[in-house]
Amino acid sequence: MKCRLCQNDRDLCNSHIVPEFLYSKLYNDQHKLMGITGQGNKGWKLLQKGIREHLFCSDCEKHLNESYEKPFLQQWTIDFPLPAQMNKDSIHSATYDYKSFKLFHLSILFRSSVSSLPTFHEVNLGMHEERIRKMLISENPGKDWEYPIIAFAVLNGRRDVEKRLISCPISGRFEGHIAYGQIYGGAMWWILVSSHRNDLFCRSGLQSSGQITIIAEPWNEIGVIQDASTALRRLN
Repeated sequence: MKCRLCQNDRDLCNSHIVPEFLYSKLYNDQHKLMGITGQGNKGWKLLQKGIREHLFCSDCEKHLNESYEKPFLQQWTIDFPLPAQMNKDSIHSATYDYKSFKLFHLSILFRSSVSSLPTFHEVNLGMHEERIRKMLISENPGKDWEYPIIAFAVLNGRRDVEKRLISCPISGRFEGHIAYGQIYGGAMWWILVSSHRNDLFCRSGLQSSGQITIIAEPWNEIGVIQDASTALRRLN
């Protein structure tokens, strides 16, 4: 089998699309989590692990883990975590390592694009898939206007930042540009995928200095959450 990152013929690992550490808040006492499918009698099923697929060789798994996942885990959960509670439209601003922070999010987008699983069917990077693949291998994050990233903290009804939620990725458009959004780690992350610069998106997102400003939004104003909620109400 060919590794989707290095493209060499290798034995493939059962790779997580979204890294396993982001699922830690979702598990119950039996180390199981609820996966909303919108199918069957309940519209959900219990999972023992986050969604996985045979995609990468062990060397590339190690590269993604050491270069992007471990730095993000340290920065996002220990060094500069989101506040436990926020008010709507309040702001969290912090400065992260631009290279590892940006490429961590691009790695999840890339995994979603190369995955054959229906959960990730909305992500189709086309010509950008190869470019992002090379960026991940070479640890080149590009300029801040190349695949810029913006984020919104996700609040539940108690104004807690909701970290017990991982959504499927969705696609949308921003001033004619394609953008992909996904919730994990307590935030909704949007990545603009375009060959052209969009100044408004860039000004609002991750800067080359590593600085990013994150605005808090209630989860009932984020469409992908409402889609899941509607599926559950329809089936129960």
